[in-house]
Amino acid sequence: MTWAVWRPGPAAAYALLVGTGRHVRPSSLSCIPQAVTATRALGAALSGDQGVFDARRTTVVLDPADTRQVLDPLRRMVREPNVDLLLFSYCGHGLLGRNDRLCLALTPSGQDGGGGDPSPALPFTEVASLMRESSARHKVAILDCCFSGRALGPDGHGIHLLTACGPTLKALFPPEGTLTGFTGELLRILYEGIPDGPRHLGLSALYDRLAVVLPTTPAPQAGIIPTGYPTPHQQTVEGSGHIALAVNPAYDTHRTLAGLRARGAFAQRLKNLTEPSPGNLVPDPARLPQLVHVLADLARDAVEVLGPLDDFSIDARRNHAVMTGAAGFPDQAAALLSALVDALRAKSSSHRALPGAEHALAHWSRELSRSGHAGV
Repeated sequence: MTWAVWRPGPAAAYALLVGTGRHVRPSSLSCIPQAVTATRALGAALSGDQGVFDARRTTVVLDPADTRQVLDPLRRMVREPNVDLLLFSYCGHGLLGRNDRLCLALTPSGQDGGGGDPSPALPFTEVASLMRESSARHKVAILDCCFSGRALGPDGHGIHLLTACGPTLKALFPPEGTLTGFTGELLRILYEGIPDGPRHLGLSALYDRLAVVLPTTPAPQAGIIPTGYPTPHQQTVEGSGHIALAVNPAYDTHRTLAGLRARGAFAQRLKNLTEPSPGNLVPDPARLPQLVHVLADLARDAVEVLGPLDDFSIDARRNHAVMTGAAGFPDQAAALLSALVDALRAKSSSHRALPGAEHALAHWSRELSRSGHAGV
């Protein structure tokens, strides 16, 4: 059973988005103009035609010089009665303060080297404490900054958190781009949608997508080995993962040609996470069952829409079979590949896909014999 996504009433949803991209003396922090552009774009997306927020209840604060510029509008939202959703978003430098707690940079902020909080800066604990005073049914914070994962746990108690990275990592942004890595990909999902997703894009659906897309998107090279962006983190509170932030613009396009291709591209990204590569030194085989499920649905829909021997369908069927074997089911893999090989041979003995399918069938047939499974 799939739980329905819950959409808050537009008159009962408030959002405060903060972006710090410019820094002035005494700050020695590098400027991030992408933080301002990304914050402005996210505010427009969430309060536009497809977002759940009303523009009149959406406040964007850019380059705040002191904490009052952030806390005063947040305090006004906290005092509002009958609120379904209160959302806070920050994009900019994340700094480490006292006891390594997360602090959000303001324009004059500098990193304190003596173990105290950077001054001036805004400790996230102050934001979270103020948000907890709200009677809002749900409270959400989206943090696109370095060390944003430090907000997880007690500091963010009672708040649904979506963070760009873990507690010890830095969020990245392309120096030549106009958006940060995390918010840029979030915006891409909001505008392009998820073809096989629900009618509304909930927080957990967005997180699941980002957790695949970000690590498989080339990030600015920080070392010898190219890598993707950090894996995002999520903290849910009861059913908060089902809160909708926007309409899914790709809803019900999963069986169109464009939808099938988008699903195929996503499946390839998910597959990349399960395999070792120069950019993925720690593959995650735990994702194999999820990948097999995604490929099974894709292969079924491709066969029904395009036909069983369309080039796209053949590739989807072969990939589904091969990854089923990799997930520990060589008998199922051999059965799927045997059906594909028989169909290709019946079509043409020189079909371009036949050698690859035969090779895969031979491999999983050998694995089946080694494992002692019953024959196909």
